[in-house]
Amino acid sequence: MSTDTSLTPLFAEPDISLRKTDDGCYYLESNMAEPSYPNSVLEHLYKWAEQTPDNIFIAERNVADKSQWDTLTFSQFLQRATQLASGMQGYGLSADRPLMLLSGNSVTNALMTFAGYLLGVPVVPVSPAYSLLSKTYDKVIYIQELTHSAAVYAEQGAPFAGALAVMKARGLKVITNDATAMDGDAETIPKLLAKPIADDFKAADITPDTAAKILFTSGSTGMPKGVVNSHRMMASNQEMIASIWPFINDASHQLLEWLPWHHTFGGNHNFNMMLRAGGSMYIDGGKPAPGALDETLRNLMEVSPTIFFNVAVGYEMLATELEHDEDLAKSFFKNLRLMFFAGSTLAGPVMARWLTLIDQYANYPVVFTSSWGQTETAPACTMPHFDRQIPNCIGVPMPGLKIKLAPVGDLLELRVKGPNIMTHYLNAPEKTAETFDEEGYLCSGDAVDMFDETEPNWGLIFKGRVSENFKLQSGSWVNVGELRLAVINALAPLCSDGVVCGHNENYVTMMLFLNEKQAVKFVGEPTDNLSNHPRLVAEIERRMKEYNTKATGSSRRVKRVIVLSDQPSFEKGEITDKGYLNQRGTIVNRDDQLQKLYAEDVKAPVIICC
Repeated sequence: MSTDTSLTPLFAEPDISLRKTDDGCYYLESNMAEPSYPNSVLEHLYKWAEQTPDNIFIAERNVADKSQWDTLTFSQFLQRATQLASGMQGYGLSADRPLMLLSGNSVTNALMTFAGYLLGVPVVPVSPAYSLLSKTYDKVIYIQELTHSAAVYAEQGAPFAGALAVMKARGLKVITNDATAMDGDAETIPKLLAKPIADDFKAADITPDTAAKILFTSGSTGMPKGVVNSHRMMASNQEMIASIWPFINDASHQLLEWLPWHHTFGGNHNFNMMLRAGGSMYIDGGKPAPGALDETLRNLMEVSPTIFFNVAVGYEMLATELEHDEDLAKSFFKNLRLMFFAGSTLAGPVMARWLTLIDQYANYPVVFTSSWGQTETAPACTMPHFDRQIPNCIGVPMPGLKIKLAPVGDLLELRVKGPNIMTHYLNAPEKTAETFDEEGYLCSGDAVDMFDETEPNWGLIFKGRVSENFKLQSGSWVNVGELRLAVINALAPLCSDGVVCGHNENYVTMMLFLNEKQAVKFVGEPTDNLSNHPRLVAEIERRMKEYNTKATGSSRRVKRVIVLSDQPSFEKGEITDKGYLNQRGTIVNRDDQLQKLYAEDVKAPVIICC
């Protein structure tokens, strides 16, 4: 590992002030000056198109020849986004009639996003699952009605044909790469790009308060809320990050990105970071899921990232691959400076494996860090910009952001105020009013605690959702965040995460998600029924009984568990924008498993733990 002292430091030293009031509230903020920010993230594109016009900005695998990358330089990206914006004049788009994007991550998706910015038109990224997994398209219709969108884009006509037909019948202009599935009755991207930029085209005058996006919350237990993301929110957030990550201003950053752009983490945090830095973003067609990781591994042999973003389960899966493939590990660590895990909990044994890999392969000092944010905050509010590995630490407030920790029952709720915080939900004044307290702080619904009240620079510890914690029938409170982490550590590396159940029940149970690679390795044989493999079930039962002998009180003991046969789903709202497992959403989605856990007649696959 290099000890080159000429390297730009990763982090600025935190300098946090803390004030506690008589009503039990804590107020924290950085003593670093609030950084200035441009009117729009478009200004970064203009800058790099002029200063480094031939540098690669964005790339994706060629559809016909997967051995090749299709790339666009900064100047090419600006030129094509401007062509699309010019071509879409007359489509009825406006600040109040936005552009819906139904497809996942792609170069064209990014171009359409920036075409919207150039027109001064908000874009509305919609989860592809709402179009691909639905027969009635209820959520797509709901989002169109809420936003009054005038046009809709999908990368490919065929997979989205049903949703596009519904939108067309509602009067929207349909845009796609291939209109074959629409019987040719749609505008196509190739046709738009074949047109010259109109002589009278002029980019819209963007102010910090201009709406850039309408991002939707997960909506796992109801219809999602539309969060109006202004250019101020996005631009200010990137300057906050850069002020505590000095190395982000270095040249030649590379990012391999799979996290979905209809979520704030991928679409705002990661995308805008590469844009601001003048870096290169390679779109990863893989993701940390069975059958999809291989594409990521192939890409990592060709793209050596300087920063790497993932969720906890992705890091577990990738660690296993790197431990068994020296060439892959060398390529992965070739340029790496920082690894980021979205605030998700990494079990201690998994972190230990990564520290061993870093020590063995890294060419530079590499630090794991995390963050906290929401769709409503564009997204980052806190980061541990220090080299201290504190479990579940979400760091300290970034410069320009104010934090309030307010007592809610026996917990402290994290509340935030700053230029990156939304002003309102779209067309939902009552929900907006409920979200802000009397001092104008956004109430996050997340519980945190001070790591050390005498040393605020050591940051905040995530304690789960305020609404996640519940009481048993005995009246005992169950701290979901702490219990989940304790059980996953006890089962590591066999299980990657779990859902704690027991609201108004007599005892606690859990649904467990497997770390599939480690579970297969443990059972020592290929199997189509991994979650119910006798050897694995016996080991989980043994460990859970051992855990329960050390746990004190009914709120810390887990009486039954069930091992789930699949992984939590982003698209179904089981993973939040921050990378956390959504307790409530997962339990609602898997009510059939919950019924098994509390059935009077206990049957496999339920495991009795005490």
